[in-house]
Amino acid sequence: MAASVRFIQCAGFRFDSPAWDGPERWATARNQDLWQTFQALLSLCQAEKVEFLFLTGDLFEQQYVRQETVEGVAELLGKLEGTRVFITPGRRDPLTISSAYRLTVWPRNVHIFSSGIKSVKLPSHNLTIYGAGWTAYHQEKSFLDDFTPINDTTLKIMLLHAVVDSLGTSQGLIPIKQDQISASGVNYLALGHLEGWSGIQQAGKTIWADCGVIEARSFADKGSHGVILGEIREESTCIEFRELGQRCYYEINLTVQSQESLAEIAERVLKELSPDERQRNLYRINISGDQLEIERLVSPLQKLLMAELPFVEVIAHEEPDPTYVDLPRPSKVNIQEGFPTLAHIFSGKLQTRLSEADESENKEYWGVVQKIGMTALGQGRIIDED
Repeated sequence: MAASVRFIQCAGFRFDSPAWDGPERWATARNQDLWQTFQALLSLCQAEKVEFLFLTGDLFEQQYVRQETVEGVAELLGKLEGTRVFITPGRRDPLTISSAYRLTVWPRNVHIFSSGIKSVKLPSHNLTIYGAGWTAYHQEKSFLDDFTPINDTTLKIMLLHAVVDSLGTSQGLIPIKQDQISASGVNYLALGHLEGWSGIQQAGKTIWADCGVIEARSFADKGSHGVILGEIREESTCIEFRELGQRCYYEINLTVQSQESLAEIAERVLKELSPDERQRNLYRINISGDQLEIERLVSPLQKLLMAELPFVEVIAHEEPDPTYVDLPRPSKVNIQEGFPTLAHIFSGKLQTRLSEADESENKEYWGVVQKIGMTALGQGRIIDED
């Protein structure tokens, strides 16, 4: 019997999702980054000689995923030598009738969990792996509500795309409770739902951790992004977070002084950034000050900064207009729920148009377009396929 089990845990690739913060021109590069991160993950599996790869949700973006993408992912996973892959479909890629997971034949080393917690026993490793996948876009109850732990001598690992109640009822999910984790009897609970790495947590004798999404997608995704590298023994669990994300998003707020030149403003932005940071990361510069002066500076400042920062957008930070009535807009909640993201994409593009409009007539025009579009897209829907 194996004395220990080595694994890598990751989540949130969301292949083929168009939802990347920033100008449209960034999207192509970010999609390439995502594939590079996936290749880095596979290389890490081989280099670390891990026996198991756990993909805990949102591998694909169901609404947009292409068959060729699913086939490509399956083919690459099938080439992992000595590594078995376990997948729990998540909120964005549930195992419905039209699921992305049904678009290809998966290799023999890949196991995809479906509804209800099931188990796979691996006598060669003295190991039992439990898991449950999403089979609809919303939950009826917590995954652990009906789970009855089995008292045997195997090492036990459970995979879920879920959130723990101590971290809040995130985005409408029904959380699993600390006492449920404690009573589960598993050695390690591998979660995948949060945007960022949760750190190592414990409930009773059970160690648990959420790996967070593997690649940042917005300026709200703070901190490091990557995978969990773990080793489980009967008497101990060792967890290490390994950063794999290609780029980070940073916002810089800058108040422009009336006497400053463009070169001086740019220098203020660049002086705190190393050459590597300048080339690697994505930046949004929010400039504020005299409104007429700020609007005049946006375009030339962006052109000047782009010589040093390949991924930068400059936005005029405006004081709210008290006469403007804002319509409800789709929030980050909707993006995370796995529902269609057309409203969010529309809103993001209109915000870009508004920030780039250089005349009052243009701003008024795009403002009207925004109101009409958001009203039309404001209904939303919930999909449940059995």
